[in-house]
Parts: sequence; structure tokens; C-alpha cells
Amino acid sequence: MDMDELCRRLAVILAVEEQEPADWSEVERLASELQQQLPIDATPEAVHHYLDDADIRARDEKYAVRQRLEVRRFVETGGYDDGTPIPIWGCALVLLVGAGLVNWLML
Repeated sequence: MDMDELCRRLAVILAVEEQEPADWSEVERLASELQQQLPIDATPEAVHHYLDDADIRARDEKYAVRQRLEVRRFVETGGYDDGTPIPIWGCALVLLVGAGLVNWLML
């Protein structure tokens, strides 16, 4: 599935979810169909969470708003944020501390 098709299908799910009242069974059905066709390693984590969490969004409006904003940004711009990048100096620091600990234990 290409990104245009993914974005089109996510937009359909968002539209169903944002109707008043939301048809949560239809949202879950559409999400499940889409999720079965997605490669897990080639799709943003935010999309997978969105597709998994319809039941949570139905109960928690704040969570629903946050997830919809993330997925809508992906649909409209293709951009997403899968977390906070760890700076290279942070990795180096962890390695140094680990090496120091191993050295200390060997003494």
C-alpha cells in the first residue's frame, strides 16, 4: 500500500470518528481492515497506535483529540514524530558510563 492510499483510508476513519455521534463500531471495523494490510515496520508508530486505540478514544476525549491531531498531521503533511531523538553525545555518555562500570567491576 502506498502513502496516498494509507492517507486516504486514514482520512475516511477520521471522518467517521468525527461525526456526531461517532460510530465507534464502524471506526473499529475500518481500523481493523486497514491494520491487517499494513506492514508494521513501514508505517509510523502513531498510525498503529491510532488504529489500535479506538476503544480508548471512545472513553477518553483528551486522548482522542491528541491521537486525531497526530494522525491528521500525518494525513495532511506526511510528517510524523515517532519520539524524541537521542543526541549522539547521549549515546556516547551511556557507553562511557557502561565502560567505566565494567572497568570498576573488573578491579
